[in-house]
Amino acid sequence: MELQLSAISDQVKAIKETMFTADVDPYSLVAPSAYDTAWLAMIPADDDSHKPFKPMFEDCLNWVLNNQNELGFWGECDGHGNPTIECLSATLACIIALRRWNVGTIMINKGLAYIQSSNAEKLLKEVKDHCPRWFAIVFPGMLQFCRGVYDLKIEIEESAVSDIFSQRQLILET
Repeated sequence: MELQLSAISDQVKAIKETMFTADVDPYSLVAPSAYDTAWLAMIPADDDSHKPFKPMFEDCLNWVLNNQNELGFWGECDGHGNPTIECLSATLACIIALRRWNVGTIMINKGLAYIQSSNAEKLLKEVKDHCPRWFAIVFPGMLQFCRGVYDLKIEIEESAVSDIFSQRQLILET
């Protein structure tokens, strides 16, 4: 067991040395996404001063504020310009980030309108029978987070989400 821990420690050390050299851009290892950017925007600055509460990554919050699609969602579109299921989780994360910092009320409302729209419902119904595992875990969790922590009223037709919640439960039980 100690040999495995030693090997893991050696690998971690090698990765850190590679990551923190001056000629490596750490952002090149991960493709940016609206979902990830929103989560970074939610992190508060670790500031010992008594300044007002603010985000650690203000540029991420600014990105969220400046990159909402005209239809009200955040995230990527497919090759035909249509939103994908990824945009549903990304939109919820962006709504939470804006709500966390009490900014972008109009954008929050526009995002909520998209999540509750027939477009979002159509996306949910399209993946009902072949829902990716990541989505079956992330989307229900994001809905619960919005409803529970931020008391956001999100009305989605039960038939559109019940199968996804069931799939999530099956995944978590295995």
